[in-house]
Amino acid sequence: MNSIESVTVAPARAFKALSADDLRRCAPSVFAEHARPGVSSRYTFVSTEQVVALLGAEGWEPVKASEQRVRHEDRVGFQMHEIRFARRVDLEAGAFQVGSARAEMILQNAHDGSRAYRIDAGLYRLVCRNGLTVADADFAHVSIRHVDVSADAFAKAAQSVAENTPRALEAVAKWQAVSLPQATRVEFARRAAALRWTAENPVMQALNPEKLLAPVRYGDAATDLWTTFNVVQEHLVRGGDRYVARGDGFGFRRNRTRPVGGLGEGQKLNKALWSLAGEFANN
Repeated sequence: MNSIESVTVAPARAFKALSADDLRRCAPSVFAEHARPGVSSRYTFVSTEQVVALLGAEGWEPVKASEQRVRHEDRVGFQMHEIRFARRVDLEAGAFQVGSARAEMILQNAHDGSRAYRIDAGLYRLVCRNGLTVADADFAHVSIRHVDVSADAFAKAAQSVAENTPRALEAVAKWQAVSLPQATRVEFARRAAALRWTAENPVMQALNPEKLLAPVRYGDAATDLWTTFNVVQEHLVRGGDRYVARGDGFGFRRNRTRPVGGLGEGQKLNKALWSLAGEFANN
């Protein structure tokens, strides 16, 4: 068997933590009991399940989980996985801070030697249920190689990120206060699209940037930087925008933009968009 389609994603839940059964169903690799056979002798196995338990003891609950698609059967159960965590107090309160956003942490790990353990700061926006990853340049993150480490060390490192998550909410409040003229919003959308597609891509040549500014739902018609950022981010990540491009012959063909695929690609795009918005906030 040469290819395995094994990615499963648990839906983000606004105020409910994922159970152990939820995690096992959506990301079985979280529960690996040893490293993938054949990894380097220097590789130190650290159970993601144990890290989840340690973070739970510090008040962080898993709210979304997924794992990477893998092509080879021997990587199944050991591949990269991602878990998003929210503070238990936020889940119990049933309300968000700073309007409709709350601070989160994103854990990534793998048991096949392909990925270092990593924790990033993030945000969750209730309105469109999108999970944002905050850029490294502005907020703390931790990346630790699987060499002579322990689950306790991972959990302690995660706490350093947790202490910085309130700063993400401060950025939200700042961006909500920044009103953008239409020309500036179009420029933001144009530059954001360039983060998703190369200049040679037919989408870049055919898609009007103003399409990325079209509100997906009621309540997203505001022109502040935070709303603009979220509307554009949702268009780019979820796809589905129509455009007309030249076909292989002399005619034209109707197309739709595709959603972002893969954990790494989505996180990379989110971080680049966050950095772009920070640049517009400081202009």
